[in-house]
Amino acid sequence: MPNLNVSKDMIVSIAEQQNKKFVRNTNKIVNQIMGAAIKELSKKISFLTLDKVVLQPANELISGAFIDGSSFIYFLGVQNVQLELNTNKKQGFWKSFKERLKYAWDNRKRLFRKRKHHLKKKKNEKVDDKDIEKAKIDPSKYTIYNLAEDLQKEIANYLSETSLIYLNKNLLQIVGKDDFGSNTKINIYVVNYDGVTFKYHDSKKRVFININFNIRIRYLDEKINAVGENFVKVLKIFNSLFYNTNGFICNQIFLESILCACPEDLFLGDDIYKVFLKIINYIAIKSIKEVKSINNPSLTIFQDEVCGNCILNFNRMMNRVLNN
Repeated sequence: MPNLNVSKDMIVSIAEQQNKKFVRNTNKIVNQIMGAAIKELSKKISFLTLDKVVLQPANELISGAFIDGSSFIYFLGVQNVQLELNTNKKQGFWKSFKERLKYAWDNRKRLFRKRKHHLKKKKNEKVDDKDIEKAKIDPSKYTIYNLAEDLQKEIANYLSETSLIYLNKNLLQIVGKDDFGSNTKINIYVVNYDGVTFKYHDSKKRVFININFNIRIRYLDEKINAVGENFVKVLKIFNSLFYNTNGFICNQIFLESILCACPEDLFLGDDIYKVFLKIINYIAIKSIKEVKSINNPSLTIFQDEVCGNCILNFNRMMNRVLNN
């Protein structure tokens, strides 16, 4: 990649980019669809009720540093102890395969029934109680991955025919220009939730990765209250520069942690370009090895696995900007 052509006009343009209305409208549609899908699924899954489910924005949606190239990322947290135990239970491949095959066969008529993809519910639709009873699941074996599969089928009923919904383990990915707009991507991770902590299940290691959004949001709020909107503007700038360097958005907890560790006085000033220069030069001469994670302040951003592995890509961005 060529060096970034960083100019004052470019930095100011990124900082002043406005997309709040688009983000607000998309959030509203996603919440409507998920609410309708969960309400319908609750007919066969007793523990799946709206008061036990939380749809939590997970990326730059939290800070407001949403840019062109950002995706809408959410954690759908489901609060149920049995579901959590089932998800982390070790189970042989063939046993799991047989159970899934039996479930598919028992519910073959329901699974392959032709459905219309409308956002509005069909009027005067009659539901056969026998079909609902037959579709009920065994709560002692149902996992977060089973729930993700069922949600994929149910969400499809509330999307237009041009939209696509993909399933990768516990990740639902929705792409649909007619429903959300061109180049808009919706990513929903289906996870366990205990009322405070979201528990992302690593299927390979068979462990939960705990994410506490309350701690992260508290740190962000404290920093924004202390330095003002310049924090969000600088975060937008770093997101955009990282994206243009690497082709994807930086892990937000990693990046937010670094900016939260910068002295407050660096963010002060009316000229956002000068503010940006002060901060990027400060980061360039300071080691970030000891920066604490705002997800878990007892760990550094290199110890907390929630922060991902962004250091090489972050350094690449820094070098290209500084060499500009």
